[in-house]
Amino acid sequence: MEALAEAAYDAMYEARHAGAKHRFEEALHKFEGAIDAARRSHLPQEVARLTRRRDQGVRIYNSQFRYSSGE
Repeated sequence: MEALAEAAYDAMYEARHAGAKHRFEEALHKFEGAIDAARRSHLPQEVARLTRRRDQGVRIYNSQFRYSSGE
């Protein structure tokens, strides 16, 4: 699941502004799935790592894509 989330983030950059929002939302969804799986597996360190990575992606999207694409 994490690999799919990372692939969606990569696609966000390749899509540039036109398709970035869709790719961003896809990445968030996949990270949430990975975080939930880590929770169910009782892996708190993995939950924390994935949450930090997701939050980093949100910051990147907000600073590089969100406001420059007219949202």
